[in-house]
Amino acid sequence: MDGFERITGREHDGLVEKCQENGWLKVGGFDWQDDPFLEEYPYEFSRTDSVDRLREALGSGNWAIRQGFCYRDLAFIQQVNGGDEWWTLKRDGDAWTGFESWSFGAIAQEPERFERAMRDMCEATPEQCRSGEWAHLHEKAPEPLAQRAASAREASRAHAGQEARAPMARERAVGAE
Repeated sequence: MDGFERITGREHDGLVEKCQENGWLKVGGFDWQDDPFLEEYPYEFSRTDSVDRLREALGSGNWAIRQGFCYRDLAFIQQVNGGDEWWTLKRDGDAWTGFESWSFGAIAQEPERFERAMRDMCEATPEQCRSGEWAHLHEKAPEPLAQRAASAREASRAHAGQEARAPMARERAVGAE
């Protein structure tokens, strides 16, 4: 795939090892319990430095189970054969921390929202990812109620002042004719 580099060696082995902790991805996992003759799919991981390439890949759907993509310190591994359910991991030193399961079909259609989510996950610590705090890193804090009320009063006064000046301006304009 254009814009992706195949992952091999220690990084590949570390991701495969982490996948053994996930019942959907491990060798002999949930899918194989019901059908022991089901074909075992290989673990294949690719890396990109482009958030746009990542968005296109995750949003295109129909990936085989155990197909994964890495972007910066994140990994996304398909958990459903032919589906859109990506186990999301964050690099934590030499290890990986699993923290989320994403369906990217909808968010991939919104480039700005997708990029913000990737940025937030990349900037979050592994602990913030595990606790779910990554999703709130750049949210604007709600304005306190007292401040919102003061802002509303100020806007109301400014609006009332404009309306009070408007008749005088119209009178001057009429008088100038």
